[in-house]
Amino acid sequence: MISGGFRLTVVTVAAVLLTAGISGCASFKEVRTFASLSVNAAGYETLTRDYIGALDRRKQYQPQKFHGDLETMKIRREAQRASLNLLQQTVTDYMQGLGNLAAGDIRTFDRSLDDLSSSLNEATLLDRNEKEAIGALSTLLARTVTTLYRQHEMKRLIHDGNQPLQDVIAATRKIVKSGIVADLQTESALAGRYYDNFMLAPDNPVEPVAMALAKEARVEALDRVDNRIRSAQRYDAVLEKIAGGHQYLYDHRNRIGQDDFGRQFKPAIDELRTAYRNLLDVSR
Repeated sequence: MISGGFRLTVVTVAAVLLTAGISGCASFKEVRTFASLSVNAAGYETLTRDYIGALDRRKQYQPQKFHGDLETMKIRREAQRASLNLLQQTVTDYMQGLGNLAAGDIRTFDRSLDDLSSSLNEATLLDRNEKEAIGALSTLLARTVTTLYRQHEMKRLIHDGNQPLQDVIAATRKIVKSGIVADLQTESALAGRYYDNFMLAPDNPVEPVAMALAKEARVEALDRVDNRIRSAQRYDAVLEKIAGGHQYLYDHRNRIGQDDFGRQFKPAIDELRTAYRNLLDVSR
């Protein structure tokens, strides 16, 4: 899919406007806003950082004999993180390129294809189709060179990029829902059982203070895990809004820049903004 020996370290991703008259022909403010929101929201990193550390938390809830299994799981999660990081970076790169076109800025896509090939090799959880979608978006960004007609190039990028972008977002959501959320739910069950076994053990003496502290610790532990689950679920909701918003751009790409386009696209932008705000709220 990608030649490892071919390097493309500096390729222009945006369009340049030659005159102020060209700039005034159409407004791409809504596309720029959507792309900017998508860059910030899709690049949410707290989820993956905490995901690895969760295994160390689980050691306190499981006997020593299971710790070796947890270390094995840690290796698997590192692979998941490499895959998720690449998916997130691909979405943010694409949205940055789209936003640059909408803004008329000159920017560079400076990730070499050698680096991309190396990242794809490390993303062991991605299948061939998912890797091809990542490669397709990166190739589109490399192809999107300086042009006199940014509106044409923007529509072209949206047309060619929609399907691989949808595939990349779907792959990201699969890891979030089937990997991160599912494992966090397991952690919640283990934490609950750990404290229940302690409090309900038949040979435990009745110690009101100890029992009260154990109940409090149980509530706090479950609240922390539940908050992480909500964070992952809200990140998934953000990805859903990004995918839906870009699909709208694709379906109505020939109307981008027209007077009424911004008003009709605004609900998709508002939904993404709300989803991102909800994600930040639960992460505080």
